[in-house]
Amino acid sequence: MSVKISLALVAFVTIAACCCSGLGGLLGGAEFTTGDFADVPAYPGSTQTTDTVSGVETMLGVFNLIGESEWKHYKTPDSESDILDWYEKVLPTHGWEEASAEDMGTTSYENSAVYAKEVGSDSVMLFVMVLPDVDDTGDNHIVIGRIALETED
Repeated sequence: MSVKISLALVAFVTIAACCCSGLGGLLGGAEFTTGDFADVPAYPGSTQTTDTVSGVETMLGVFNLIGESEWKHYKTPDSESDILDWYEKVLPTHGWEEASAEDMGTTSYENSAVYAKEVGSDSVMLFVMVLPDVDDTGDNHIVIGRIALETED
């Protein structure tokens, strides 16, 4: 199975997220929900929270423009590379494919990874982002978003 991610879609989300991050009042933000995704395990030893992350809520709200999304937030003292390496190993066992350079075109995501899979007749994208310690706790923030995309017939 090969899940293709539209370069136009990814470019739109990236540009909108970067350019519109100051428009929280217009776009609305996204809230973090509790509980884990059934097919996305929590990072070992992390602590789940619904606390907001400075500057992230509006960016997450932009993702709602392309499909229904849900977001989870975890904290851990582990390094970005340890976190992303763990998800790279574990997510394929839950049916996720990492988006390839071919799928993504020239778009790259620093401190993050993008995955995709088909769930029934829906295409689903998964964003795993690791944000640095923004609240002086010594913890990195893991932000995971699952976005259901409408498929064309």
